[in-house]
Amino acid sequence: MSRKLLVLLALALVVAIVAYWIWGRGFDWSLFLSSLKTVKAGWLAASIAATMGTYWFRAIRWQVLLAPLKAIRVPSLFSITIIGFSAIFMLGRAAELARPIWLSRREKVALTGSVATIVVERFLDSIMLILAFGLALLAADLPGDSSATVTLLKKAAWMIAGVAAAALISLFILRSNAAWIVRKIPFKRVASWMDSFLQGLSFLQDGRSLTLVFFQSVGLWILIALQFWFMLLGMNFSLSAASATLVMVGAGIGSIAQIPAIGGGFQAGYAFCMITFFQVPKEQAIATSLVAAFLSFVPTIAISFLFMAAQGLSLRDLKSSLK
Repeated sequence: MSRKLLVLLALALVVAIVAYWIWGRGFDWSLFLSSLKTVKAGWLAASIAATMGTYWFRAIRWQVLLAPLKAIRVPSLFSITIIGFSAIFMLGRAAELARPIWLSRREKVALTGSVATIVVERFLDSIMLILAFGLALLAADLPGDSSATVTLLKKAAWMIAGVAAAALISLFILRSNAAWIVRKIPFKRVASWMDSFLQGLSFLQDGRSLTLVFFQSVGLWILIALQFWFMLLGMNFSLSAASATLVMVGAGIGSIAQIPAIGGGFQAGYAFCMITFFQVPKEQAIATSLVAAFLSFVPTIAISFLFMAAQGLSLRDLKSSLK
């Protein structure tokens, strides 16, 4: 057994012990188990289909971001996107580089340029997440005693939005002064990397592409919200689309802190919102958080293995590419 796997198992054990210490006393295991059994397959299948749709939307948006570097077909980007997100689920946030690395190897795109498109994509997603949060707060029917929690989430959301907005403005400034910045770098190799990275931001100077990417991002996040709503309906929660979006935002913020191949942050954010905002029993919230994590991650991982097998790749290849 590898040292990394032992560390992950130890972290999982610590999380389990802390969770049991917080929630274990008076925990209704029969409610927990019944929550796992009473699901609606039709809605869950719709949720999985919507999940696959979100990756197709991401591939379409990525095609626009990459257009200044190279014209790449959407099906190719779709498979790379699925493999890249699966790498994040299995290997942790360090695997964010899996997509640009595989893109550069398969499509011969400069690595630093493709990394730049991923950076922009992540900042756009952060802004969309905050917009979704704001709209959900306006439309969702929340209990009066949740105001303190809402205030806390608002502060976290504004902080994320502020960082994302500042980062995007910085990228605009960098791209607008690309030639001057590259000339000022005394080291040729570093200057070459920076030039390639800034080439990946070329779409920022194209108003049509920028507008298109914005509306594609809006469409993507509408589909992500629908996917989450379908999933909650499949687990017998009669929540509105706005309420489901609020839970999605909580799970999304929580997923920033993930244990590779286990999760943790996603489930914690999900359970927190369900318990705090909608008075769902803790047993039901925890049980359905496991179902939600399974549905959000496992189908993607399974399909990524099919794509990897078709391309003659293995998980070992994926890990070695990140070293």
